[in-house]
Amino acid sequence: MEAYVDDMLVKSLLVEEHPTDLEECFKTLRRFQSKLNPSKCAFGVSAGKFLGYIMHHHGIEVNPEKIKAILNMPTPRSIKEVQQLTGRIAALGRFLSRSAEKGLPFFKALSRTKDFVWDVGCQEAFNELKECLASPPVLTKPKMGEPLYLYLAVAEEAVSSVLVREENKRQRPVYYTSKRLSVAEAQYSPMEKLAFALIVSGRKLRPYFQAHSIIVLTDQPLRQILGKPELSGRMLKWSMELTTFDIEYRPRSAIKAQALADFIAEGFGLGEPLENSLGPWMLAMDGSSNSRGGGAGLMIKSPEGQSWLYALHFEFRVSNNEAEYEALIAGLRLAAQLGAKHLNIQSDSNLVVQHVKGEYEAREDHMSKYLVFVQELMSHFQSVKIEHVPRSQNMEADTLSRIASASFPTNSRQILIESLPQRSIDEMVEQLCLDLELSWMDHFVSYLKDGKLPESDLEAQELKMRAQKFILINEELYKRSFTQPLLKCVKPREADYVLREIHEGICGSHIGARTLYQKSLRQGV
Repeated sequence: MEAYVDDMLVKSLLVEEHPTDLEECFKTLRRFQSKLNPSKCAFGVSAGKFLGYIMHHHGIEVNPEKIKAILNMPTPRSIKEVQQLTGRIAALGRFLSRSAEKGLPFFKALSRTKDFVWDVGCQEAFNELKECLASPPVLTKPKMGEPLYLYLAVAEEAVSSVLVREENKRQRPVYYTSKRLSVAEAQYSPMEKLAFALIVSGRKLRPYFQAHSIIVLTDQPLRQILGKPELSGRMLKWSMELTTFDIEYRPRSAIKAQALADFIAEGFGLGEPLENSLGPWMLAMDGSSNSRGGGAGLMIKSPEGQSWLYALHFEFRVSNNEAEYEALIAGLRLAAQLGAKHLNIQSDSNLVVQHVKGEYEAREDHMSKYLVFVQELMSHFQSVKIEHVPRSQNMEADTLSRIASASFPTNSRQILIESLPQRSIDEMVEQLCLDLELSWMDHFVSYLKDGKLPESDLEAQELKMRAQKFILINEELYKRSFTQPLLKCVKPREADYVLREIHEGICGSHIGARTLYQKSLRQGV
């Protein structure tokens, strides 16, 4: 308002009318004075109240009158008084860390309309709320173009977030958000709740997400989960919605502000990774080979207690030791896809266990190749422990491997089933040849991974524009799509195999070119 009034005066006095005498200047000032309220006009103010908040050079503070309204509020005695309390909490939501979680006892009291009871839990939450409001945080305004950091917290019945910026290596809050979960949303898995917290933040703080690069600080495998091409349902919808923002995921570092430290420490599942707080992932594996074929059985268990059974059938002849290595490789790949960082492996093959531990030397050529491949996969985890167990303690994986090697089942609702067409070490050599093959994808991969651009300015500008439609996930290039999930980009040799398999493979239909193209897209390629 001050800048507007000042600008109007300058235009009127110096630009529009160019007054030549003092009398005309006074006439112009009187004209403005008759239209403006002097009590509402102030110049050079260092601090003041604006839109119900206290604005000054340090940032934005909550109105002390709104805080006093809660601090001086007596203990609610009726439904109406609790409604007044929740309304006042909502007005201070951007200043309150995990406001929905703090207000859960009040919302539960409101649900008991007929027999209202203000119990001990409500009184403790009321006292805790007053303690938090005794020293409210000061929110800061982000600068144009600077990256902002987002912390997420998940509770059983609420999700919360805080947007922060760094100033002189100090983290300062910009905005707090929080949402109470509905009955259906409370049934989400912890990882789905974490993704939902990010979605809630993106919708609530859309102006910040559109104007700044957002760095999500979390130790959970959120990027890997949202980046999976085979997502479906609500996770696919959320993943597509988040692609409209510039979001980067980084491991959570040390907290540099006490208010933020309290926010993270009291969050559910965010202070440490789930696998750190509940234990590592468990993998039980076994391989089997007989005259009718070979197979592998896996049972992987998450820190929360969820378990998955996995059967693998080999379309090639293997020895018992080779089957054990194939089972180990499949288990490591599956654990990596599920986002495990710490893994404990149980196997009843003493030879494979001692090879991995380095106690035995792998002398055979194919055994040494398997060992190198296993060590490469294990390097992607933060920690891997492998131990030898008796077969009696590995019955589930042993049974699955025998079933898969004896007769390959074609359908199962409880067991994930896959057929392996070739040895993993042969696949590794073939993949190396594909990596050396030149294709149209190389420029996009180099730019997205290392920021490399062509020497020509015109080609560099065109590459930047086209690269916005692509994303790099686990060294794999995918193309964004509005109506379909992420489409995997393949090299010429892989594309030839995909087209031939769809056109004339075991389920081929010898379809035309246009239909073949559309069917390939539906397969996610």
